[in-house]
Amino acid sequence: MQDRPCVAVAQTTSAIQFSPPDKIGLVPARNNWVPQKIESLLKLGAGRAAEAMLVKARDQTGNTRLCVEKIFRPGWLTRAVYRCAFQAPFAYQNSEDAILACFYRRRVAARLVEALVPGVSVAEPLYVRWDRSSRAFVLGSELIRGRGIRPAPADPQILRRSLQNGFGNPNGNNRQPPEEIDGLLRIMRRLEALMHECGLVGSGWQVSQSAVVATANLLRTKSEYVVVDLESGIPALLVPYYLAAGWRMRSMPLFDDLEPRTLRNFVEAHWPNLQTELGRTGYQQLADDVEALIEHTARWKQAEIALGRRSTSLFSRTFRKAQRRRCFDIWQRQEIIDEKTADQFRSSSRLWSRPIFWLGLIPGSPGRFLQRMCGNRTARRTARQAILHRSFRRKLFSEYCDRKTKQWRKAGRISPERRFARLSPRFLTNAALAKITPAGLQRWLSDPQQRRTQLARFVLLIASGRYQREYGRQMIRRSLREWTTDGRLHPQEQASLEKQSDSHELDEYARCFGMHLSLKLIMPVLIPLKVGGLAAFAVTKDPWYLLPMAVSPIARTAITLWRMARNRWRGVRYGEALAIGILPLVGSLAFPVQMYAAHKQLATFLIRDNAARLGRWIPIYGGRNSRLEIAAIKAADIPIELLDIGLSVIAWFRGLFPHWKSVQPEEVAPTTLSASRWQRWVDHHIKKLIESEAAQQLINDHIDNLYKQQTHYRKAS
Repeated sequence: MQDRPCVAVAQTTSAIQFSPPDKIGLVPARNNWVPQKIESLLKLGAGRAAEAMLVKARDQTGNTRLCVEKIFRPGWLTRAVYRCAFQAPFAYQNSEDAILACFYRRRVAARLVEALVPGVSVAEPLYVRWDRSSRAFVLGSELIRGRGIRPAPADPQILRRSLQNGFGNPNGNNRQPPEEIDGLLRIMRRLEALMHECGLVGSGWQVSQSAVVATANLLRTKSEYVVVDLESGIPALLVPYYLAAGWRMRSMPLFDDLEPRTLRNFVEAHWPNLQTELGRTGYQQLADDVEALIEHTARWKQAEIALGRRSTSLFSRTFRKAQRRRCFDIWQRQEIIDEKTADQFRSSSRLWSRPIFWLGLIPGSPGRFLQRMCGNRTARRTARQAILHRSFRRKLFSEYCDRKTKQWRKAGRISPERRFARLSPRFLTNAALAKITPAGLQRWLSDPQQRRTQLARFVLLIASGRYQREYGRQMIRRSLREWTTDGRLHPQEQASLEKQSDSHELDEYARCFGMHLSLKLIMPVLIPLKVGGLAAFAVTKDPWYLLPMAVSPIARTAITLWRMARNRWRGVRYGEALAIGILPLVGSLAFPVQMYAAHKQLATFLIRDNAARLGRWIPIYGGRNSRLEIAAIKAADIPIELLDIGLSVIAWFRGLFPHWKSVQPEEVAPTTLSASRWQRWVDHHIKKLIESEAAQQLINDHIDNLYKQQTHYRKAS
């Protein structure tokens, strides 16, 4: 099976962007690869502090390679946490020293891990650049073709085995083989111990088994594990060891901190082994990278106020000089000040007494606008012309509207065909929605076509049996494709499960499953009502405010009762679905549970898939390939075993009575296209479903072709 990066694939590829060599914004670094053109292919995923983009880069000799760019553009919550902890803007987004520290930290860790931890490597950093459109620094690294954690197979006897091992079998011989996550955690313990021993204390947070999301930072290739992320998104606040280490290092809280003396002593003490494994040239490069890492980390940390970290006076000359240099660098990169103003500031030691510094304390765009008015002559001239000349003002607003429109389209907040040419009421409404609503809700509110499509799907999922069956099967195939892409299913298993999903006896269950899933279409509207209702209940204690929480269970129960009444003459069982569907959160499992009796393998997969989605949904601790997701998948073995036991009891109970005649599935007539308007409408939307499936498959084929064309580059020792 071909491995792929364990990341969420975008639904559509992004627009291809070629960057001329003089506008790539490369930041000089020692022995870095120098691309001349960068082509963005698609978004791979996003975390708390950065989003990952797959790009194709080409250097001046014509060599082309696929790379992963981490664009450090965190959300407001991550920025707020960082500013509260260190009283400074997020470093990896704004500080050149911080992003260069990322670059050299990766290289130092890669050399140490290569020499001292067999079977593990670190994704090599290639270059660093400033992305002008994103106003953020970017770290480019090699692409790792790997996968995340593969969950253990379903164990429908987990409870009975535990009881047997605990009581009837004290020697514990009846045990399951070790799971893949157990081996990964052993490797993480070795990596974390190495980071602590060599002085990269803060980086140990990224491979710590105590951080439940850190398992996503390692991918499994055919021959080894690869660490693909060593950059923190939030300070190390949730593990007692790192709190104690921060107190000992006088750096509270830790954020990718290091101990320079320990790092130098470690490299010097292990030089025979390191030189043997890396060679003389590799060892010398390691020593140079260590010094560069220490230098850039010190300059990065010196320029932040960081009341919990600083051991020297905030009014010392060293601190004032470092902070002034950092402020000037950020202001220049974000075009807040022009070159002439920057030269004036460099020739003066004043910073805190200047209005531009205090205007920067105003959060968001208003603060940056006032800073530009204070420090950028071009910005002041532009504002003056906008005030005096109507045509120039219209042009300026038109460019602003066009820029925001592109951002909203890229984020999926508005229709791809939607364009705003001026500051109209609709533009202002969308600007407000972009600040306060999720992308899905804004798209539903702002796009009439989206509302019509969602309404049409809702009607068809209630009234059209053909559409219900097709929609349910599409959802099952989508989940199967995701698991296969993530390396959790073999293609043969996927083919077998897809064949089961096409069985005629599953038509009714797949239809009802699709109807239950159709309730997800109203989630953009229900989520704000649920949040508001919970807040109102917390204040007033009035249970009527909890009514939005019961909308989905009531709707699922009504659907199940309707199908029971409609198919009472066919003898189709609905008892399990009726009992599960009324429960919150897990109610979508109603018909996967009902399917368990007919097709155990497919139903087991659907239950585990829903458990994985729940584990990814939980904030902070959840996420793809996190320990919480794997634990949720394993916890799904308990309801699977209970179902297995319940079905065994039912089978025994039925055996006491005369054998009931089984209901044969109805013959399904060949599908013929009808001339009626209703059938044409159904055919049209089924065609849309098929086209969506084909588009996703086209993206997967495109990724496979990119991998086949990729030339593997691994730097020699």
